[in-house]
Amino acid sequence: MKQVGKNSQDEINIAVINNKLDNLVNSVNDIKKKLESDYVTRAEFTPVQRVVYGLVALLLTGVGGALLALVLRK
Repeated sequence: MKQVGKNSQDEINIAVINNKLDNLVNSVNDIKKKLESDYVTRAEFTPVQRVVYGLVALLLTGVGGALLALVLRK
């Protein structure tokens, strides 16, 4: 009698684990789809990053030069 109950419980546990695994696989597939469609790769982002960093450096150099000019005039 105990053996039948144990097998039944094992089958239930296996079914629950299988269901959770299916949910996990679906979640991973959803994440893959979002990564492919919603986010940019590093190769696509690098040129934009360089342009922005260059513009910020140019702006900060101009501000630093203006402040230095004000200090040297006085």
